[in-house]
Amino acid sequence: MRLFPEPAARLAVKDVYRDVSFPKQRERPYVLINMVSSLDGKAAVEGKAGSIGGPADRAVMRNLRALTDAVMIGAGTLRAEKLSLAVPENLAQTREAHGLDPQPLAILVTETGDVPLQTNLLGLLPDNLLILASPETPQARLTALSSYASVEVVLDLNSALEALKGRYGVDVLLVEGGPALNHALVRNGLVDELFLTLAPKLLGGERPKALTILEGPSLSHQQSPKPELISVHLFGDELFLRYAL
Repeated sequence: MRLFPEPAARLAVKDVYRDVSFPKQRERPYVLINMVSSLDGKAAVEGKAGSIGGPADRAVMRNLRALTDAVMIGAGTLRAEKLSLAVPENLAQTREAHGLDPQPLAILVTETGDVPLQTNLLGLLPDNLLILASPETPQARLTALSSYASVEVVLDLNSALEALKGRYGVDVLLVEGGPALNHALVRNGLVDELFLTLAPKLLGGERPKALTILEGPSLSHQQSPKPELISVHLFGDELFLRYAL
């Protein structure tokens, strides 16, 4: 059910964000972050987020992927658990009907180049995988990674997003963590919207194993965005919040 904006409306999970569109920007992609959090603010326990949200959260995540040109994660997220950045066949067909490639471009951000692609990235498709590496990434690892994906060495996140826009045609980018990558993007004013699932769980945990959706130094007044609520959906006991940043 959509609770906000009014009037309330009854929707199936498959229809949440189905008709959402995003503006195009000239210099960089329009950037979305999608995360799930427990009631006590945990976005990952033992580095893993997969068990926090329920089936509705995973369905909404796939809905968002179906609307975007690319899906990005940080290397720590991939090291923590096995995952796929693809959409199922029905959504691949929906993407094609809207003029998009069947699958969003999968993007992995790494500084060290130490990423378990073969074991943890499910459905690995070298032709649809881009690795954004750092000038500090060892050359031997860059060479090894180039066997599995396209590799771009970028100076910082600003230049990374400019490259995605200019060379890869990414107009809308979905970021699925981890918390350190989220923090860096927010700190640099590079996030346009936040999609947050609030899951009905209390997890506890001690740092550094229990992470929040942003992990890094405190944001200054200039760095901290002023979120504006766009919509609220409720399915079961899970809340799906969308904010403009």
